[in-house]
Amino acid sequence: MLAARNVRIVTELRPFIIDIDRLSLGYTPTRTNCDQHRTLARGKDALRNRDHSPVPPRSGSRSMRRIVKRRLTVLILVVGDAVGILLGALMATWVWFGSVTAPVAFESSSLDIEFLQLVAFVLPLWIGILALGRLYDPDRVSAAMSETGRVARSLSFGVVALILGTYLAKLPGLSRAWTLLFWLFAVAGVLFFRQIFVIVLAAWHRRGLLMKAALIVGSNGEAADIIRLLKRTPEAGMAPMGCLASSQAERLTLNFCADDVPVLGSARDLARVASEMPIDVIVIVSSAFDHDVLARMIAELRHLDVDLHVSSGLFEVLTSRVLVSEIAGVPLITVKGLSLSRGNLVVKRAFDLCVCSALILLGAPLWAAVAIAIKLTSPGPVLYSQDRVGVQGTSFAMLKFRSMYIDAEQRLVELSEHNEASGPLFKIRDDPRVTAVGRWMRKYSIDEFPQLLNVMRGEMSLVGPRPPLRSEVDRYSQEDWRRMDVVPGMTGLWQVSGRSNLTFDEMVRLDLFYIHNWSVGLDVALIIRTVPAVLFARGAY
Repeated sequence: MLAARNVRIVTELRPFIIDIDRLSLGYTPTRTNCDQHRTLARGKDALRNRDHSPVPPRSGSRSMRRIVKRRLTVLILVVGDAVGILLGALMATWVWFGSVTAPVAFESSSLDIEFLQLVAFVLPLWIGILALGRLYDPDRVSAAMSETGRVARSLSFGVVALILGTYLAKLPGLSRAWTLLFWLFAVAGVLFFRQIFVIVLAAWHRRGLLMKAALIVGSNGEAADIIRLLKRTPEAGMAPMGCLASSQAERLTLNFCADDVPVLGSARDLARVASEMPIDVIVIVSSAFDHDVLARMIAELRHLDVDLHVSSGLFEVLTSRVLVSEIAGVPLITVKGLSLSRGNLVVKRAFDLCVCSALILLGAPLWAAVAIAIKLTSPGPVLYSQDRVGVQGTSFAMLKFRSMYIDAEQRLVELSEHNEASGPLFKIRDDPRVTAVGRWMRKYSIDEFPQLLNVMRGEMSLVGPRPPLRSEVDRYSQEDWRRMDVVPGMTGLWQVSGRSNLTFDEMVRLDLFYIHNWSVGLDVALIIRTVPAVLFARGAY
C-alpha cells in the first residue's frame, strides 16, 4: 500500500488564489520525451546500493519547531474562523432586527436568550464541523475556490445542526430569515479572515520568512520544471534547496537540475540526506522512477518527520478535476472530463452577456472621455480595428481604442530587431509608435474596453486565451494550436499572471490550464483578479 499519513498526491504548485485559488499551473517540457524515457529506465538502479542501516531520528529541536509552527497556524485559523462567525451573527442580527441585542423568540418558551448568546453556545460545534472538513490542515490552507466550497459546505452542516438542535430541545421558532443571513455572513466572514491570513502568509513567504526547505528527488525534465515553478512562486512556501539524481549514471549525463539547485547525491542517499539536512518537504518525481523504487523510497521515509509529496505529472489539471480513490488496494488517480461541454458553453455565454451589458452601461462616461482625449492629441480614428484569430482559426476584427500613431504598421518592420518578447509575440517596453495618451491607456488596459463589443457579438469572451495575430498563428506548433479550441477572451490567466513579463511558452501553458479547468467560478475569480492587475499595471507596457 503506497498511501501513508504524510503522503499526498501533488497536482498543483501555484498557491492562493483562487486559488480558487492558488490556480496551479502546468508546465511545458524542457526536454524531449526520449530523454524522459531514458531517465525512467535509469531509475531502477537508484536504490540498488543504498545503505540499509536504520535512519537516525530527526533532531528534536527541528521537530519541535515544526510542531509549534503547525499548531500556531491552526490556532490562527480557529481564532479567525470564530471571529468571522461571530461577526456574521452580528451582521445578520443587525440587518434583520435593527439591533445586535435582539432576543430569540422561541415559541412556547419563556427562555430569555439573545441571538449572540445562542451563537456563542453553538460556536464550538461549528468549529468542530470545520475541523471535520479538514479546514484546519495547515498543508491545505489556500485561497482556492475548492476551499470556498468546503467552507460553505461545512457551515451548511452547522446550520442544519443548529436547526435540529432547536427541535430536539423543543425550542421551535428560530427565525428562518435570520438563519439564512447568519449562514451567508458567516461564510463571508470566515473566507475574509482566511484570505487575510493567506495574503499575510504569502507576503512573508515572498520575503523568505517561514519557508519550508524542499528536497526534489529526481533529476529529469519534470523535476527541473517543478524546481523552476517553486522558485517563481515563493508564495507556495517551499524553497527548493537541492535535488537527488535519479541514478548515478543520470547524474553524470542527464543532469537537468544542476543549473537551478545543487545536486546533493543520488536517490539511494535519500534517507541519509533527509535525516542529516534541515529538510521540511520532500517531493518525489514519480516519472523519474519505477514503481518498486518509488515504493521503497516512501517506505524508508515513513519514520521521518517530513512532508512527503509525490508528483502526479498532471500539471495541466486542477485538483478539482482529480479524485484519489482505492480499488483492490491500489491507489488510483481519476481525472474528470473537460468542463467546457455544450451546456457549460451556453452558461458561459449567458454570463458574458449579462456582465458585458452592465460594464458597457457603467463605463459609457469613461468611453466618451477617452474618445475625446484621443481625438484631441493625435490625428486618426478613435477606434482601431485589428485582424485577430478566434476560435478554430476564424478571423475577426478586434476593436481597441487607438493607442498608436496611424503609421504604426508601416514602422513595425524597422522595429522588429528590438523585439523583447519570445516566440511569435512582438513586444517593446518603450515602443516609439505609442502616443502619450496611448501609453496611459495601455498601462491601465483602458484601450481594451471596446472589446466588450466583440464580446456582445460572440467573437470574444470576457475570460479566455489572448486572441493572437495571424502572423503569430502561422508560427504555432501543434501544441500551441490547442489554445484556439475556445473563444478568446479580454482577460485570462495570462493577463493576471504577469502579462508582458511572461514568455510565449508560459502564456500557452496558462491558456491550456484554463481550457482544461474552466468553471463559472474560475471566470469570476479571474475577473476579480484582473482588477488589481489593471490598477497596479502589473506587466503592462
